[in-house]
Amino acid sequence: MATSLYSLNDTGGVLTKNDLILGAYSQLRVSGLTRQPTPEDLEIALERLEDMAAEFNITMPVGYNFEDQPDPNSDSGLVRGLSQCFKANLAMRLIPDFNKEVSPVLFAQANQGLSRMASISAMARLQEVQYPNRAPVGSGNYRWARWARFYRSGGNLPVNSANRTMFIGDIDNFTEHFDAYLQDGETIASYSIVADSGLTISNDVNATPDITYTVQAGTPSGYDSTNILQITIIATTSNGRVETRRLFVEVTPRN
Repeated sequence: MATSLYSLNDTGGVLTKNDLILGAYSQLRVSGLTRQPTPEDLEIALERLEDMAAEFNITMPVGYNFEDQPDPNSDSGLVRGLSQCFKANLAMRLIPDFNKEVSPVLFAQANQGLSRMASISAMARLQEVQYPNRAPVGSGNYRWARWARFYRSGGNLPVNSANRTMFIGDIDNFTEHFDAYLQDGETIASYSIVADSGLTISNDVNATPDITYTVQAGTPSGYDSTNILQITIIATTSNGRVETRRLFVEVTPRN
């Protein structure tokens, strides 16, 4: 049976876009923001919120309410279970405007929220429960119909240009290109890289307009025959813009 995203973790009530924006500014107090946002700040935050939701929607459709003329009082379309994810990640994108550093607490909340949102989005796309590999195909005229319905290939990586496959124990170099994103004269001022358990990041370098790093694939926690893990890169530019990139890595055993 298909699972609707809108039925997951919804405690009821309308979550407006303004709720998300004010929640993001509340999160910014963790990083030392003391002044109240101005009307101009709120307008910029609404634009950043729409852009962020559009970016998330590429790989993680979550039902956000996109509008030609965004209204802060409109229903965001999100379930309450995704509220903290959007607030923390929006705060990450607003903090350079105030010349503040991202606190470890805010960074952890933003990353945890992204992982949760990816899990909820994946659950919403589930259509049918697959038979375990050990289950017999069976016999009789109906067995091929049952096979076609329940016996399918393993889980696929999300549809994204940034997908890789690694065997457990592999070590490989990766480069994330930002040249198409950066504006004239703009550079990468700072960045952070976070990976799921099972991937180890080392030798990361800011080689603006690129970020290069080395990945070692280990055994993920909750190990299964195939695991799809995430690497999240958040780059802040010299103009104060923030870009988030996500790489999906399929980790499999050599045998």
